Amino acid sequence: MKEQKAYPLIADVKAEPDKRLRVLFRNGVTKLYNCKKILALPVFESLRNDEALFRRARADKHGYGVIWSDELDLAESEIWISGRVVREKPEAYGGGTKKQTARTTTVTRRKSRDRTTEESP
Repeated sequence: MKEQKAYPLIADVKAEPDKRLRVLFRNGVTKLYNCKKILALPVFESLRNDEALFRRARADKHGYGVIWSDELDLAESEIWISGRVVREKPEAYGGGTKKQTARTTTVTRRKSRDRTTEESP
């Protein structure tokens, strides 16, 4: 029997112009999902024709998708797979920690400052 892959859960959703959704996942990744391909499906006809309804997009309270009404929803897996990453935290995929990130930033600033001092006449 195949194991089902778990996808990150959704923390927040914002409807964007041109039938897109900006989706923040609980792991810190933000993806932009273009709804145009799903709006071609008959089940999503009401979203295609009603901008006010489309703008009511919200995250399912458990994070398993985007919902518009009791009849209209979209799974988190579809958004995760087909969405385009627009922002991610270094620790989003389990690699790195905030402490490591802060240390790297400090070292980078120090090196940059040292380079500036060396280059000054």
